[in-house]
Amino acid sequence: MGKSFVLYTIACLTLLGGLSLCSCENKQISESKANKADSIIFDVGIRKDYERMRVLADSFEVSGDISSLNANRWRGVSYYREGNNNMAEICYRKALECNINSEQDQVSYIKSARRLSEILLVKGDYEGSISIAIPAVEKMEKAGIGSDIDYAILLNNIGCCQLNLGHDEEAKESFVTAREHYVNRWQSDSTSRGFQEAVVGTVYTSMAYINTRKYDEAIYWIDRSEMLLNKYRQKPDARSEYFDEYQGRIEIMRAIACEGLGNEEKATLAYTEFLKTDYSKTPAGRINATDYLIVAQRYQEAAYNYRYLEQALRQWGMGLSLDNIQLYLLPKYNANAQAGRTDSAQAMGAFILSVLDSAITDQKDNTAAELATIYNTNQKDAQIVQQQADLQRSRWINTMIILALVIIFFTVYALYRRRAQKSLAAANQKLEEGNMKLSALNTQLSALNTQLVTANARAEESSMMKTNFIQQISHEIRTPLNILSGFTQIITTPGMELDEATRADINRQINENTNRITGLVNKMLELSDTTSKAIIEKNDDVPAIQIAAQAAEDSGINDAPNVTFDLQIAPEAEATILHTNLAHATRALVLLLDNAVKFISAPNAPASEGTVRLIVSQTDSQVFFAIEDTGIGVPQEEAEHIFEEFVQLDDYYDGTGIGLTVARSIARRLGGDITLDTTYSPGARFVLMLPLASTTE
Repeated sequence: MGKSFVLYTIACLTLLGGLSLCSCENKQISESKANKADSIIFDVGIRKDYERMRVLADSFEVSGDISSLNANRWRGVSYYREGNNNMAEICYRKALECNINSEQDQVSYIKSARRLSEILLVKGDYEGSISIAIPAVEKMEKAGIGSDIDYAILLNNIGCCQLNLGHDEEAKESFVTAREHYVNRWQSDSTSRGFQEAVVGTVYTSMAYINTRKYDEAIYWIDRSEMLLNKYRQKPDARSEYFDEYQGRIEIMRAIACEGLGNEEKATLAYTEFLKTDYSKTPAGRINATDYLIVAQRYQEAAYNYRYLEQALRQWGMGLSLDNIQLYLLPKYNANAQAGRTDSAQAMGAFILSVLDSAITDQKDNTAAELATIYNTNQKDAQIVQQQADLQRSRWINTMIILALVIIFFTVYALYRRRAQKSLAAANQKLEEGNMKLSALNTQLSALNTQLVTANARAEESSMMKTNFIQQISHEIRTPLNILSGFTQIITTPGMELDEATRADINRQINENTNRITGLVNKMLELSDTTSKAIIEKNDDVPAIQIAAQAAEDSGINDAPNVTFDLQIAPEAEATILHTNLAHATRALVLLLDNAVKFISAPNAPASEGTVRLIVSQTDSQVFFAIEDTGIGVPQEEAEHIFEEFVQLDDYYDGTGIGLTVARSIARRLGGDITLDTTYSPGARFVLMLPLASTTE
């Protein structure tokens, strides 16, 4: 009996020691596998097989060779190199949401944050970019990880964001700190790579100052860029084509900055130096040069350079998207028009109109494809989670079986049959517990399937809303497009001579109708949001008078011509506090004020003086914002019809007919309503009603 107990104890201690040793070895093996997996994915990326990169990332994540954070980072890298920044952003965000469980995860986190901040910076989302970059730098400092190049790029991104957000001194400090890390980088690297990275960083800094029109600071950083470029050129492994390209970029930036400072002579000299580079003769270089030529009003040369636009777009792997039409084709049209190349301008105008429809269609198709990819990615994530659970469960079962066999073996060896039977009963109990855990896992899988069904239903609802949106916008966009088409025909008519006044009027109307199309798209997006029937969260406790004052300021009614505005606050409403959503409540009131100003005068009649009053009052449960005007009024029988989508009682007024629809939708989603007081005359009286407190409380 005593010997059996000793043997049993020795066996258990041996088993525990073996498990501990295996645990240490498994950790080392796991790190080794992660490094090997990273190398394999990296090599595939070098061959530009990006789809294969994602397949490998999925496979290694399922097998546990790499973490979810690292897998999402590699997916983001593959999409980024493909030029699909939207999907890259999604993957990098998923990476940053994962837990950091190892040093490898810390490195992947920094790389993901660095790239995501760059993507958001390029998009113009400066607050989003800086909200990613600053925590990443803090994590690096706290954990003592990250390279100088990681620090430099993140700090440079932070500086660009701060500069664009108006924090000039903070931006200057960030740029200087970034430069210190660039110095550390090139001092610790015997190759030219450190100088090359420093040149890129200082060029981006120079561009940030140019884009914000701070030309004195831009000159300082341009000089720094040129100094670094000269040091780079002295390295034995420096690439001559890289030096030539960035020498050209530096000279163009110097020309723009000098022109902005009014020093035309230095600007011209810098542009002459640019023309000496081979880069100036490439399609990309010629398009880059147009930034200076247009600023310098050298429209003939700019128009000539834009002849290489299609080649540059092909070189960059870019198509004629809406962004590229706005970024390149419209400036090309303007350059030809300013240069007096009427035929070229006419041809470019016709070309823009011909590709506009296909560009819109392509953008919609790309959006749909991205949604499908996101949906597939979510499905794939669910599959990976399930496969990992299955793999983990299999490993757990195998471990339990081995452990049970070892225990049974030593128990049978050490004890009598009775004790052996008790041990078997204990083993059976453990198996029952395992079955219960398996049942719990099955319940979790069922919950995941339910979530997938819900996600699919949401996707179908989104598709239906998109179809309705396209049908609505196709009706209302024709008028401004017809105007643009009409003026295009006028200015493209051979031999048509226009005086300056007529040309200015045409340009004005083209700009107005272009802005009208943009405003229509924004309103339709806003309308699409309101049709969701979703309740708006009410997290603001705000005075009613503040909502009225904010709406008056946002609408610009105080500056409206021929309109006298009067804000009246009833005594009982002066100290009233509303529990609502400030932004949405203000937006609904702005739409009503815009409507009052719009209809203050009769259509096709000279502008007449009118009055708009905003009266704030309250009862025990509601606050009333009454907007009274002395305009043309609304017939009583149209009191509800005017709140329907795209309804306009008089076609001689400009507009889309959705302002009142959006305003009422916002009010109802805030627990209130908007009505038309049919007893009021002359003019119209709209009343916005909002509850004093949330109806759900």
